[in-house]
Amino acid sequence: LYTGQEFWTMSPVYVSTCGSAYIGYIYSSGSISSDYAGYEHGVRPVISLNNNTLVENEGNGTIENPYVVK
Repeated sequence: LYTGQEFWTMSPVYVSTCGSAYIGYIYSSGSISSDYAGYEHGVRPVISLNNNTLVENEGNGTIENPYVVK
C-alpha cells in the first residue's frame, strides 16, 4: 500500500560480513532500496507472489486506488 511514507519491509536484503543486516526499504517517493537496519522507520509486511500472478496496472497503490491481484 503506497501511502507516501517511508517504511521498512520485513525482508532482509543481505547481511554484511561484519553481521550488519540490510533490510528492504521503501522511500516516500515509492522507490525501493535497502538500508542498514539501525535507523528508525515503520515496518510493513511483505507479500510474495508467484510469477504467474496477475496484477492489474490500473491501481497506484494508494488506499483509494489499490493494486488489484487476480
